[in-house]
Amino acid sequence: MQKETIISLWKKAFSKNKNETFIYDNIFWLQTKKDFIIKAYLISDYIKKIPWDYIWIMLPAISSTSLLIIATYLAWKVPVMLNWTLPKDAFNHCINFSKTNKILTSSNFYDKVKNDFLEENKDKFVFLEDLLKNIPKLKKVKTLINSFFMNIPKQSENAVILFTSWSESLPKAVALTHENLIENIKWTLKIFELKQYDKLLWFLPPFHSFWFTINTIMPLITGMRVAYTPDPNDAKTVLNFINNCEINIITATPTFLKMIMSLATKEDFKNIRYVVVWAEKCSEEIFKKFSELCPNWKILEWYWITECSPVISINPINNIKPWTVWKIIPCLDCKILDLEKPFSFSNEDLVSKISFNEVEVWWQWMIYIAWKSIFNGYMDEKLESPFEYIPLFQPFPPMEKGVVSKKYYKTWDLGFLDSDWYLTITWRLKRFIKIAWEMISLPFVEWILLEKYWDEKELKIAIEALEKDWNAKIVLFSIDNLEIEELNAYLRERWVSNLVKISEIIKVESIPVLGTGKTDYKVLKKMISFDEK
Repeated sequence: MQKETIISLWKKAFSKNKNETFIYDNIFWLQTKKDFIIKAYLISDYIKKIPWDYIWIMLPAISSTSLLIIATYLAWKVPVMLNWTLPKDAFNHCINFSKTNKILTSSNFYDKVKNDFLEENKDKFVFLEDLLKNIPKLKKVKTLINSFFMNIPKQSENAVILFTSWSESLPKAVALTHENLIENIKWTLKIFELKQYDKLLWFLPPFHSFWFTINTIMPLITGMRVAYTPDPNDAKTVLNFINNCEINIITATPTFLKMIMSLATKEDFKNIRYVVVWAEKCSEEIFKKFSELCPNWKILEWYWITECSPVISINPINNIKPWTVWKIIPCLDCKILDLEKPFSFSNEDLVSKISFNEVEVWWQWMIYIAWKSIFNGYMDEKLESPFEYIPLFQPFPPMEKGVVSKKYYKTWDLGFLDSDWYLTITWRLKRFIKIAWEMISLPFVEWILLEKYWDEKELKIAIEALEKDWNAKIVLFSIDNLEIEELNAYLRERWVSNLVKISEIIKVESIPVLGTGKTDYKVLKKMISFDEK
């Protein structure tokens, strides 16, 4: 039996009620499923002529993005989502790594975001407006026939190529298969309580795995209605869409949600059932503001990783525990293991007894994941494998004859389960430095200081560090004038180890962020140096 693919599920969803409206943006306005199908087949004829198997797509949250993705599948090819917010080195790394020299976009969008290195690659761009001009009548007739029967070709195993965040290193190419994405969506929907006539707002860019899977592919294979607006920084327009389109569900990072809520009233949010947030820890201030706007509904925190397609756990609407990401979605095989004794565990070991005053213990618990939604490995074979083999039963070590192991993805995220089996993500291991005998979590230090210096309107501080010749230097970047003595005194008040001290404060005009809204730590690290003596 042939496996289901995104395009086969799209056909099932779009074969029924073709005159039903499916999609809305301020470029094409309301479109029916039939409109969408015809345009997808028209564009696919052009994409078929491109000799490469992978096709770059560089577009924001507009209906044309979904259109080009489906058209790429209909042309038997694989979309590669391009992040236009990358700096030149990272952008060129992604382009050079790819196996195509064609980038599909819109001329209007290109003109808005173009810069020197995009101009250097202009010969690679193909504009959507040109593809829909001067189409011969014979081709239109052929397209109408194809769109009526919705003939679909055999698909590549891969469904998309995405690139990881480049905040700490060059982006890594992640190939997600049709099975990866479909499994992730299928099990997510078992917890994510959608209703038949819910309307989803999409305003964040699709080069990110969450926005690609949940905001793009999920509506395409379910027929869920979706509205698009392309600029996440234009909070006023986003709020107008929420009102005018009677949006029920929003997915956003806490940063973007905060921007929207700063302009919103209860009337603006009257149709909202809930908001899904991810990518950052959601502050108490955001929870409080949302409860004022939507007293009967909630914020749901999700835990995701690009390599996991991406959803790992969800806080469901009827069982919310703030600041946790609830429980792992039912399909996933998850292990939370002590790093000092990684292969000595039992079910009892997984229920952490950790209190918030015993922060140093949190460093020991690494999250491992296995399932059909986990990718098969990075496309660059030179990269270190992200997988580890964990034995399925005791004793280990030493390895005894007959012991069977299973491959798990090592998330590099640390967390713990409380007595109710709710998962809390504490920090990411890769942003650690070693001081004396201890591993120090930079996200934890930053989190503690944000308690004191949090601002609803803008991000005011960030922490980064540099290690050299067995020495470590922790630097605080701030847009305000702060005193080192005050900062370090506050860390002591919050039970942070005496080894952790801010060595320097660097004043900046603003904290640099990625296109996803996350802090750009790579830029910050380049600003740190050791004084030469």
